[in-house]
Amino acid sequence: MRAGEVGRAVVRARLLSLALLLSLLIVLFASGAALADLGPLAYALFVVQVLLAMAALSIELVKLAYARAERSALQRNAFALLTAHEDRRRAIEERDELQRTVAGLRSLNDHLREELRARDDAVASAVHELRTPLTSVSAYGQLMSRNLQSVQRQVEQLERLISDLLAQPGTVQFTLDDVDLALEAQEAARRIRLLTDADVDVVIGDQGPHVVRADRGRIGQVLDNLLRNAAKFSPPGKPIEVVVRRSDGSVVIAVTDHGAGIPAEELTLIFERYYRGTGQRRAVPGEGIGLAVSREIVAAHHGRIWATSSGRGRGSTFFVSLPTGVPAEPGREPLAERA
Repeated sequence: MRAGEVGRAVVRARLLSLALLLSLLIVLFASGAALADLGPLAYALFVVQVLLAMAALSIELVKLAYARAERSALQRNAFALLTAHEDRRRAIEERDELQRTVAGLRSLNDHLREELRARDDAVASAVHELRTPLTSVSAYGQLMSRNLQSVQRQVEQLERLISDLLAQPGTVQFTLDDVDLALEAQEAARRIRLLTDADVDVVIGDQGPHVVRADRGRIGQVLDNLLRNAAKFSPPGKPIEVVVRRSDGSVVIAVTDHGAGIPAEELTLIFERYYRGTGQRRAVPGEGIGLAVSREIVAAHHGRIWATSSGRGRGSTFFVSLPTGVPAEPGREPLAERA
């Protein structure tokens, strides 16, 4: 019941109370002769009027009591609704704050995961690279009297790789020098002959020059990776062919083996980190890191590396193309020049 209706019920109750009071006063203070003169019928009607007034007053009083009780109940319900609304608002604010906190933690977790992955990749690459100079040192140690200079170069390369391992991912620098790729190919062929029984033929395809600006140790590492892979996948008695030639402002080195070959669908996948291939290639020991590291080194020199193969059992050829001049690239950490 609304407040206006309650007010009207109060007014009616007061009017009925006044009428009843006046009727009682008439009954109480009228003389006996006057009442006798009214007659039985008039007196009966007067009594009925008084009773009806009392009944109407009782009804209005009941309505008034009910209205007040209903208004109290509405007030309590309104207070309860306000309290529930405030609780819901606080719950929504707490939920939003929790969602923001969860989003922040998720972002931090993703960032830490990426940093850990980058560190793991850097450690895996550096550990793999450590094997090349170590195996070379072992081989040159057998011919120490004739290869002291080569041993020294490999020890220096080993020291640099250890420094790379300790450095933050993405901060490894290169030392540029004038590098004759024909001489580097012959030197890499000599190293692989010392380490394995492989037969390696180096062919210089033109008069040259075959000089590029590059990091000598890193380019030697790429050649060692390619020749070591060729030796692993070539059957005994099948020679490995290395061809060095100039082509459109670049020097191209091609390493060809007559081994198991590479399916066409794997020619690009083999340069992905940890990819081991299928079939016979998976059976050959290795971690699937060498070619990925080689691609990163060649890309840092603004060059290209790719492979071709006629299919399974028909051998494969790996190509490395390096420009004869390396322009500075904005946004990249410059390569250190050797004095």
